[in-house]
Amino acid sequence: MAKNNKQLSIFFIIICLPAFIIISPDWLKINGISPCWPVILLLPFSLKNRPWRAASAAIITGIFVDSFTISDASYIPSLFLLSLVWSQYGLHNKKIELFLNIGLMAIFGTAFVGLSIWVQKIIMYSVLRNNWFHSWSIYVVISEVIITGLVAPFFSSWLLLTYKKN
Repeated sequence: MAKNNKQLSIFFIIICLPAFIIISPDWLKINGISPCWPVILLLPFSLKNRPWRAASAAIITGIFVDSFTISDASYIPSLFLLSLVWSQYGLHNKKIELFLNIGLMAIFGTAFVGLSIWVQKIIMYSVLRNNWFHSWSIYVVISEVIITGLVAPFFSSWLLLTYKKN
């Protein structure tokens, strides 16, 4: 029965990811920029699983998110590295119960994902090396980090508690 609940929660998370990305409500946005949902949903899974499972979940999540975005930059490399780091942290630190630790890990993870997308766009489009592009990118990364840092402790800790019960 516990295995069915675990599979049901994983299925629910997979279904909710595109819904969160597409139907992110306005009250969860800062000037139109929504939280980094892949980081929020990948964090508890990576903390509770071994590195190979977390890495495969990150690759699947990255492919899923890339299919919903128009950009040429990919989420896969950054989510892959984050899942490895978080799974190692979860293996060494068995007690992750502090509410703000999850928020802090989500803040660093979102900053890493945002900077990764930014660097990929700079490499792909060398014409975008002007001040306007950088000021806009800094604004987007900072806004996404702030809103993810505020939302992640609620959603990720809830998923972490759900995963602990199963």
